[in-house]
Amino acid sequence: MKRALLLGAGGFLASHLSRRLLRDGWDVTGVVLDPTAPHVLQRLGETASEIRIVAGDAGDRTLLERLVPAADAIFPFAGVSGAADSVDRPLADLRANVEGQLTLLEVVRQGAHPARIVFPGSRLQYGRVRRLPVDEDTPLAPCSPYGVSKLAAEQYHLLYHEVHGVATTCLRISNPYGPFQDRVDRAFGVVGTFMAMAARNEPIPLYGGGAQLRDYVYVDDLIAAVMLAVADPVAVGRVYNVGGPRPVMLREMAELVVETVGRGRVEHAPWEPVAARVETGDYVSDISRIGRELGWAPRCELRDGLAATWEALDPRLYAIP
Repeated sequence: MKRALLLGAGGFLASHLSRRLLRDGWDVTGVVLDPTAPHVLQRLGETASEIRIVAGDAGDRTLLERLVPAADAIFPFAGVSGAADSVDRPLADLRANVEGQLTLLEVVRQGAHPARIVFPGSRLQYGRVRRLPVDEDTPLAPCSPYGVSKLAAEQYHLLYHEVHGVATTCLRISNPYGPFQDRVDRAFGVVGTFMAMAARNEPIPLYGGGAQLRDYVYVDDLIAAVMLAVADPVAVGRVYNVGGPRPVMLREMAELVVETVGRGRVEHAPWEPVAARVETGDYVSDISRIGRELGWAPRCELRDGLAATWEALDPRLYAIP
């Protein structure tokens, strides 16, 4: 039985990863800052009794020195999200998204641990791009502290691979969505935010007309990419884009959310100043590298993924009448 250390196990992506790891027969230890938080309990669900939950800060060196030696694979999914929010809290963003990653890498390096690591980066590392689709060799010029912190963390991972032989793989993830992305603000994902608004029969505001192209990756497809990355030796030291099956205008995505939920409405809205400054414009992932090297491709179309997300939504969270 392989042993996984999942940092930030109560998060949206990590909770889905824990389910997949258990299904595949892994022994899972999950670090959660507050295991009693309602959204953590809701995300973990039945897996809370099947994984070894450790309460603590995922960036705590003492804790990592205790847990890392037993791990065959490490998934450092702890951190904070949100490009716009990071503008007002850059130091908090740095501490959450960079310092913890570097602490982990130091623990792995100094103990000479052979564990495989998969780091979840972001499409926001690219910033505003000039051509589509965006491949991994596109220049990186993030336009928010969040994008900068994700890029810095990725660079540390790649450096520690080159200099110290740490077996890490970095993913640049484009707009993940799915069940339990259940927080009502954009920091936790635009799809989840729009679905919560529609569920409450609130207007969904679209800045700039909603013509921005995006690709959205369903969480099960993303987790499949993570599992391929941790299993295949070819992935060590590599960077991969992980995106959706096709580009979709933001307006189309919002309209599909309204159609799926059966309530809510789409409204055009003027740009909020901070949102306008961190807006990246059109973005479409070139996912040919991960397809060629690891055999991964997204399978879930947006309409089907939205239906599964809506089916899993807990009505009590959104006061749905």
